[in-house]
Amino acid sequence: MKIKLVLSSIFLLGNIYAQSQNKPNIVVFIADDAGMDFGCYGNKNIKTPNIDKIAESGMRFAKAFLTSPQSSPSRTSMMTGQFAHTIGTEDLHMPLDEKTKMMPYYFRKIGYYTGCMFKQHWGPNGTAQFDCVVKSKKDPILGDLSDYSFENYKKFIDNRKKNPFFLWVGFTDPHRSYNREKCPQINAPQTTEIPPYLVNASPTRRDMADYYDEISRMDRSIGKMMKYLEDKGLMDNTVIVFLSDNGKPFPRAKGTLYDSGIQTPLLFKWTNKIQKSTVHSNGLVSTIDLAATLLDIAGTSMGDSVYSRSFKALLFDHTRHGRDYVFSERNWHDTDEYIRSVRTENMKLIYNAYWQIPHGTSMDLSTSLSWYDLKAAQRKGTITKNQMQLFVSPRAMVEIYDLKKDPNELDNVADIAEYVEKGIPLAKLLTEWQKSTKDHPWWRRRRPDQSDRITGFPLKSREDFYVK
Repeated sequence: MKIKLVLSSIFLLGNIYAQSQNKPNIVVFIADDAGMDFGCYGNKNIKTPNIDKIAESGMRFAKAFLTSPQSSPSRTSMMTGQFAHTIGTEDLHMPLDEKTKMMPYYFRKIGYYTGCMFKQHWGPNGTAQFDCVVKSKKDPILGDLSDYSFENYKKFIDNRKKNPFFLWVGFTDPHRSYNREKCPQINAPQTTEIPPYLVNASPTRRDMADYYDEISRMDRSIGKMMKYLEDKGLMDNTVIVFLSDNGKPFPRAKGTLYDSGIQTPLLFKWTNKIQKSTVHSNGLVSTIDLAATLLDIAGTSMGDSVYSRSFKALLFDHTRHGRDYVFSERNWHDTDEYIRSVRTENMKLIYNAYWQIPHGTSMDLSTSLSWYDLKAAQRKGTITKNQMQLFVSPRAMVEIYDLKKDPNELDNVADIAEYVEKGIPLAKLLTEWQKSTKDHPWWRRRRPDQSDRITGFPLKSREDFYVK
């Protein structure tokens, strides 16, 4: 009996090894709060040559969207093919439970060597599903690819033996806070692009240039890591993916369900498989489908128990239609929120459960130069209608935007008859999605804010202001 079990185990391992041969390696580079500021996405004033090269060598998705504008809910959703509220990770820093499986679990089953490095943000139960956590030096320079980290990256590549590998590289660039002394200054403040919901003033321009510089630093790290794959002769059989976890770390972007908070760059490169310089813009893509797509490329799946569906076919035919609509959610992130949205190619409906109070923001945003410029304009009475929207109270419970006419989502048309007619079926879609994905009702729980919605003052905990 023991001999049979041993032989059976050897056969099983041999079968897994045989199946893994010739499967592509997969490397995912994910930015932390990057938004859409890249040369390949139209920002010609930022220096991102290596990321732009990925787009030139493969496919760029023009209409890719996240399930959340917050780091850990967004990342756990990508990794599991589930919506964050379904698996209990909807608030910032909520770790994955012991039962929920992530991509590396399925990759390992078919012989992949799996690893992650830098930022994770899914908790210990998620990290345990990887073969290897690539060690990185705890350098005071956030986001820097130190020599120590790069050497361990190379060791991971070299130690895979003959197995294909899956590597998740979670950069901390361009997350705040910014350190001008440590990050090379290569992007000029005067050439930065300031959206209409921010104040076009010197401090905000400086803030934006710091953000650009961290993106450029990440770009250099990606270039260095990709060159090693090329030097090892691995690039031809390696799928490279680049995306972000949420929008840029500025007021009315990160932490909101406007496109500035949930749209993501999404690039795929696979030499001789994906046609060079192709752009997919026919329909939408959601990062809920990232897991199914990458596993499909490797020849396996998570099954039908998840919400993730593969868009692998789009990689080889950019004319094929993507999703008709995508869904996103925003929950607690220093301030408590319950916001849900449904987006089509040309329309968006946003539902705000906490309509009585101003939009919540996170402490990193409410202590930024951009925030202080907005508050200074508010004090002086020079703030514009577009800039004021973040501070309006009460705010509309329902927001509807005509994205074709109003891409910055500045004109809520929910009170115009023709848009009411268009909005009703969107509201029905949103409600059906909430039910089918086991969303909790807004009134079930509330969490205390850690920053003041009006001033942005960092509270950390309301208990600090209570007499004990």
